[in-house]
Amino acid sequence: MRTETLHIGRRLRAGALFLALLAACAFSVRAERETPPERQGTVLIIASYNPDTRRMSNFISEFEKGIDREKLPFDIVIEDMGCKSLSEAPLWRKQMGDIFRRYERADLRAVILLGQEAWATYLSCDRFPHDIPFFGGFVSRNGIRLPHEEIDVTRWTPPTVDMIALADSLGKGGGLLNEYDVGKNIRLIRSLYPDVENIAFVSDNTYGGVSLQALVKTEMKKFPDLNLVLVDAREGEAQAAARISALPHNSVLLIGTWRVGQGGQYLLFGSIASLVANNAALPVFSLSGSGIGNVALGGYVPIYENGAAEIAAQIARHYRGKSDAVHFDLSPLQYTFDARKLREFGIAEYKLPNGSTVVDSMEAELEKYKTYISAGIIAFVVLVLLLAFIYYLYYRNNRLKNVLQNREAELIRAKENAEESDRLKSAFLANMSHEIRTPLNAIVGFSTLLGDDSLSAEERNEYNTIVSKNSEMLLTLISDILDISRLETGQVQFNYAEENIYDVCQQVLHTTSHNRKPGLECIFKPGRESYRMKTDAMRLSQILINLLTNANKFTETGSITLAFEVQEDQGRVLFSVADTGCGIPPEKQRKVFDRFEKLNEFKQGTGLGLAICRQIARMFGGDIWVDPDYTGGARFVFSHPILP
Repeated sequence: MRTETLHIGRRLRAGALFLALLAACAFSVRAERETPPERQGTVLIIASYNPDTRRMSNFISEFEKGIDREKLPFDIVIEDMGCKSLSEAPLWRKQMGDIFRRYERADLRAVILLGQEAWATYLSCDRFPHDIPFFGGFVSRNGIRLPHEEIDVTRWTPPTVDMIALADSLGKGGGLLNEYDVGKNIRLIRSLYPDVENIAFVSDNTYGGVSLQALVKTEMKKFPDLNLVLVDAREGEAQAAARISALPHNSVLLIGTWRVGQGGQYLLFGSIASLVANNAALPVFSLSGSGIGNVALGGYVPIYENGAAEIAAQIARHYRGKSDAVHFDLSPLQYTFDARKLREFGIAEYKLPNGSTVVDSMEAELEKYKTYISAGIIAFVVLVLLLAFIYYLYYRNNRLKNVLQNREAELIRAKENAEESDRLKSAFLANMSHEIRTPLNAIVGFSTLLGDDSLSAEERNEYNTIVSKNSEMLLTLISDILDISRLETGQVQFNYAEENIYDVCQQVLHTTSHNRKPGLECIFKPGRESYRMKTDAMRLSQILINLLTNANKFTETGSITLAFEVQEDQGRVLFSVADTGCGIPPEKQRKVFDRFEKLNEFKQGTGLGLAICRQIARMFGGDIWVDPDYTGGARFVFSHPILP
């Protein structure tokens, strides 16, 4: 470039030559400034423990990509503190000091602390690199100050500290911090268990466990009517299990952390289940997400993110002159629940807070075993039969449609029937696919589990029972579908005869007695000792059996009453089945007679029984409804006309 300038200068005046040379020099200096050398500094990552673990390595990988994406010419070096239990806490300061001494002459541009231990040690150091931004990853807003001397960690109860305020007082701190909301978890527990009196909080022998315990102790002062019980792994796992077993009635367990035991040993994932095994009726919630999918019903927990990309972006903005580049972000929180534990404790999903996430951990486990040949064959055979049945209904409806369309006198009705048939077919396919999936999943999943040689005889018997019950449910579903299909297409012929309805009711009560729950009283209130009327005894019995079975399903204690009343002046007989169960909300009383309609998805059943009752009642020339004035539970009333 200089040679070219001189070549041009020979043809220019002296002043122009001087200006050209000056411009060339300025351009050369600017080019040197805009072209950085290969490396201009170092980013130091200090990990609390092995950086080869999945979440640490994922962070480092994403951070490297972020640095490359931002085109920052920084080297990245990683140091491992090897932190474990709190008994080693006095050594952490020395380790941190040794690390920074190794990098005294390095051109440090940022320090990243991964994990609570490294983060707390850095903020507790007497000396560290000033004017260098530092960032936290996998850390929490709440924390505790590390002691300056050796302490008895089993008795150490430090106060909670706002780590953001501490970091701001020391320098330029940033990163992504997790925040735990004790208050919302306590209010969640009270909404589901209003009579709770004791909150037992579980924590382990880690910095995170002790810092969460400190936070909980402070926040629980806002709930003076609740008694806080501390279950601390620093006292030993046996002592912790004994304390949980001894919890009185109206207690709830809240899990913080359970990762490291009294002696510094790592606790297995399943050890939390062993901890509460002797108090199976104890409701368990989680403050941190630990235990959800195992023993915990759920909780208001953080959505954990590593924040690697955001930290890389903050470093880039800082070195490009953005004054507010380095700052803290807080992870969002959400209500998360385990569907399996909700069913186990009888908690309906409508009782959960709005926006809750419900995860079915059992279904996720069963997904692992779907590839077994035996389960695949069973599923294939059932699906082939199901598709054949669907095709038969489709073919038959189309054939009926063609016949009706060929009759000019019934052209309008044929068109309406065809449209109605298509609508019902679509609804039928959608509902049947949904209803059959539940027993099929259980049959396929537990049939697969039976192939595991490590199962005990008790587990095999349990799985066999589940497969048998769900097979019976599937057969009942298909039987009900066939029954309602025949009723709707007019294939059922009623056989009317003079019958004594008193005897019919007695026979129905005898038929349903073996399925009645223990402690339930069945009462028969006949309007007359004997009354003969024209009816189809089998179809009348079918309605009464369905109603009694339905009442038994939703009634835990009390009684079920079957009654009939002869109203000759109105030309009908009213049959009724009343129970002392959970009842039916007014807005649901008409919907219960729709096909596949279920008030409680966790109750066994197909959702077709009441639809069949309504269809039979209308074919008798009567009707069926829920008595809206009955408040002791639910009362179904069926009217049967008195035929000549």
